[in-house]
Amino acid sequence: MELTKHARARAAARGLLSFALVCAMSRAAAAQPTSSRAADAQALFEQGRAALEARDCVRAIPLFRKSQELYPARGTLFNLAQCEAELGRFASATQHYKELLTQLTPGDPRLPITQQRIADLEPRLPKLVVQVAGGAPAPSEVLLDQAAMPQASLGSELPVDPGDHVLVARWADGRQAEARVSVDEGARKDVRLEPPPVAAAPPPAVRVSDAPRAPSPPPDAPPPASSARRTLAFVVGGVGVAALGGSLITGGLAIGAKGDLEKECPDPSQCSDEGMSLSSRGQTLTTTSTVLGAIGLAGLGAGLVLFLTTPEQGTSVALTPAILPGGGGALLHSRF
Repeated sequence: MELTKHARARAAARGLLSFALVCAMSRAAAAQPTSSRAADAQALFEQGRAALEARDCVRAIPLFRKSQELYPARGTLFNLAQCEAELGRFASATQHYKELLTQLTPGDPRLPITQQRIADLEPRLPKLVVQVAGGAPAPSEVLLDQAAMPQASLGSELPVDPGDHVLVARWADGRQAEARVSVDEGARKDVRLEPPPVAAAPPPAVRVSDAPRAPSPPPDAPPPASSARRTLAFVVGGVGVAALGGSLITGGLAIGAKGDLEKECPDPSQCSDEGMSLSSRGQTLTTTSTVLGAIGLAGLGAGLVLFLTTPEQGTSVALTPAILPGGGGALLHSRF
């Protein structure tokens, strides 16, 4: 019995050492992604600018969108909205111009341009009004071009891009209605959705024979307590490992955000809006890494204790408190 416990302890120690080495390598690799993403985003932005200057906004828009996903920037958002407006996607352009407006400072030369372009686009926006037929229950979900619409937008004017659109309404009982509409520039279109009639219930099945059914097999015996305890140990330990991995990843992201902050704001007393955003992001990532680390260590420790104290079949193990000379402790009892 003692040899078995020592073997388990050695195996657990080897596993923890291997995990620590893997985590250290992951942490070193995670410290680099921010600068790499920024470089990739800059390359995509420059390709988008080249396409925009060549009046090829169809090619430029996906490049700007991918660049913005990798590393959000005000210049990318400005060029994306400009391209969408040139292609007649007035609702998308207005949405991105308004998003940019919240990020521009009073001294930014793009601020008056953005305000003017929003004012120019507003009268050209098509409006779609989606309503439910009178007396019909409200649908549980409404999709506009495969994107979920907020329930609060039903009955109000919703800005959309000019052209064809598909509306799908779904009700809780499984019924579904679909409508296809086309809206011109500056026009308003009202759409009324109505659920189809409820289908009649199928007739009950006719029983052909009353022959006795074969006896049901006896239920499977429940797994032994030691097996359940081992399973719980692996589950708890796995949660701890996942939390530690998340801690290392968010810690690496926090280090990357700190490096970007030092480049953006060499003088902390004169920091830009971008720098303030990086500072807030870094603090959030640091807090998340610390919390996940604590959860991971607790889960890993609890899983290890559960595993090491799992009794073999035919034995029982108990952990009891004890008063010892100079302090307290716990005794591990085993009975064969």
